[in-house]
Amino acid sequence: MPEPKPSSPSLLKAGIAGLVIFGLLFFVVTAMNTGDLLWFWPVFEEVPVGILVHCYGTDVEVQPGQPAFEVVTNVVNDSLSGNKRWDDLSMSDVTYQEYQTSPTMMVLEMRYDPPVTIHSMVAFFKDVDRLIIPLDGRHASTKAVFGIERGFTDPGSYHVKSILPIVTTLQEQGICKKP
Repeated sequence: MPEPKPSSPSLLKAGIAGLVIFGLLFFVVTAMNTGDLLWFWPVFEEVPVGILVHCYGTDVEVQPGQPAFEVVTNVVNDSLSGNKRWDDLSMSDVTYQEYQTSPTMMVLEMRYDPPVTIHSMVAFFKDVDRLIIPLDGRHASTKAVFGIERGFTDPGSYHVKSILPIVTTLQEQGICKKP
């Protein structure tokens, strides 16, 4: 009976093993850096406890149970799902105050309890209790989303593909229209 030949090293097997090891290391390092095991999950499905629209100097509150509440929540969740770009554009306390009172701006404020996480490869927006989305006025053209965590603004901002569906929904629901 012939002796079995020892298998020779396979470049393909080594390459696959290397890719698997690299992938696992990348996942673990990113998870440790962000503090989020689901950093790769692109879907945002959170339900706020309240929605406040700073509508050109007037506050309009949308409460759970109102027909517009679910519609606005869904359009915001759709906007925050998928690819988002993060950069260092931050919201100052002065800008936040202006968002709340300005007769020239429309800003959407989503409140969450418990705080929520926006999953991504950056270590920000991991425990926010408010999301601030400028829809008309300062920073609206950048399609920025700012976060507030325990009363303090998170550094940086996410930028979504479009805020137009949110603006259109607020107008269609009769919540806020440009004067």
